[in-house]
Amino acid sequence: MKQSFLPLLMAAAVLGGCASAQDEAARQALQGVRTAYAAGDYGSVIRTVATSSALAGAPRAERVEALKLQSFSYCVTDHLALCQDGFVRILRIQPSFALAPNEAGHPQWGPAFQRAQAAVGAG
Repeated sequence: MKQSFLPLLMAAAVLGGCASAQDEAARQALQGVRTAYAAGDYGSVIRTVATSSALAGAPRAERVEALKLQSFSYCVTDHLALCQDGFVRILRIQPSFALAPNEAGHPQWGPAFQRAQAAVGAG
């Protein structure tokens, strides 16, 4: 019994380490996206979210936040269809997602979010 338990324990430790390394990579990638967004580097936000494997495999909350910042970035760079598509992706991941009141009133992404909700039958 002792011998069969040891490999299982070792595998759990290794997998646990992988998960936390992946989570840390996702947190770092998301922080980079936040920083780029705050600096007005919307192209970097769009590219990073689109190409980051760390964000693609991130826990749902981090993935949704990254996609939201990407959607906002599409909106402020006048790519409104891509902005709406980003919100559709978010709503498919998290159907209960809603913009904060101050975000919902934004003249670009507020209406894009409403169209996304209509497209997926949410809201």
